[in-house]
Amino acid sequence: MILEQKKFILEKNLECDIKNYIIAKPMKIQIKKIDKLQRQLEIEIPEESVRKEFDEVYEEIKKEAKIPGFRPGTAPRHLLEKHHSDLANEEVLRRLLPTSYNKAIEQENLEVLGLPQFSDVVLTKNSLKYKATFEIRPDIKVKNYKGIKLVRKQPQVTEEEIEKIFEQMKKEKNVEAIDDKIARGFGFADLAQFKDYISRQLLSQKETEMRAQLEEQVVRELLDNAELIVPKTLVETRYEELKKELEKYFQENRISKEECEKKISELDPRLRTQSEKEVKVYLILDQIAKLENLERDENMPKRVMEFIFQNAEWSS
Repeated sequence: MILEQKKFILEKNLECDIKNYIIAKPMKIQIKKIDKLQRQLEIEIPEESVRKEFDEVYEEIKKEAKIPGFRPGTAPRHLLEKHHSDLANEEVLRRLLPTSYNKAIEQENLEVLGLPQFSDVVLTKNSLKYKATFEIRPDIKVKNYKGIKLVRKQPQVTEEEIEKIFEQMKKEKNVEAIDDKIARGFGFADLAQFKDYISRQLLSQKETEMRAQLEEQVVRELLDNAELIVPKTLVETRYEELKKELEKYFQENRISKEECEKKISELDPRLRTQSEKEVKVYLILDQIAKLENLERDENMPKRVMEFIFQNAEWSS
């Protein structure tokens, strides 16, 4: 209920359905190019739309409002405005800002990245004007992503590698040899079965490492064969995410706040470089998905990488 809302959170409402709010007259929209990617929309909502929204909001407030001398649902509008104007203004903004912004970017056919920054918001009983600043998706040119030359060597597990693990186990258990008795202690029938298990585990680890190496090789090829301007907004967002992940890791390992800040400061250049690389790679993969009509959801990177592998030139 409206009276129970204590905080105005705009970001959570940016995805609301613009069809829920019909604007009778067209909005006034002016678009300004700030730099190669940054844009600013100046938006003005028609008077009747603002008045209609206020009417609906005050009707909802009226049902719950406790005003001396009046039963709920009977207080006159001027008293509602006197006692609850701040709440009404917040609710009107909560509804109209995201819906009008979404309609504006749809009308202007803009592919926006991230959340906008709203400024110069002016709301009266009969009007709403504001500015929305954001970055648009850059033009991305990708080439040579089909037929990438990849070398895959079948991983092998050697006796020496298994023996190395056994040597470590000997030290940990303080024994002369790993025998059937010790193998049974791990839940295996005999030493041969235990060795087979270790061999399969090592092979799986090597397969995972090889997959990572192949993906990194593909990433290098994509970066070398793509042209785009990297959006600052996305890079900064990813940088903050990586920074928080590091802070969490340090906290879980009981590293002091001072030492944590020192380490993060030292790692800052690498974090920023990594953030830019990750954003660039993501946008390139997304562009390939767009070109190849692949689904662009949360699994898009994996789906595109599989497509690239399928169309690569393999050798061993």
